[in-house]
Amino acid sequence: MASHLERMQIMMEEIGPSMPEIEAVIQSEEKNWAIQFDDQSIITLEWAEKPERVVLTSMLGVPSESMQLSVYETLLCYNLLWKDTGGVKMALSGPGGELVLLYELFVSDLSLNELQTVLSNFVSIAQVWCVYVTGENDQPAANLPGPMDMLHMGA
Repeated sequence: MASHLERMQIMMEEIGPSMPEIEAVIQSEEKNWAIQFDDQSIITLEWAEKPERVVLTSMLGVPSESMQLSVYETLLCYNLLWKDTGGVKMALSGPGGELVLLYELFVSDLSLNELQTVLSNFVSIAQVWCVYVTGENDQPAANLPGPMDMLHMGA
């Protein structure tokens, strides 16, 4: 019987061919992977133990100085709503650093189908938050979800 880590390794080998939007899956260390999607977004997966899980992360960018307070308040409120967001969390990579989207995926009964769903949802959430955090968008601001709308975006 394969260990959870061995099963995760197999799924990571299968995930690229099973999702057309994935351009590359790179294993950087024995227990870490990076997935690049066709929109150039990158999701990293890091193996963690006790309990066994993979931690998904996506870098969201740095808010402008004029937006920092608003963005940080929104992200802190988002963290408080962990029940509504399915456990998706936000973090700051360091003083003045990039904001990071995080999700802990427990792997004991994880299937390839479930991993595909989680990855699709996570990358979608990251894309929307990245636009909000950086303010980079081709659409008029009226079409973007507001901070309160975004508080309920979960995996």
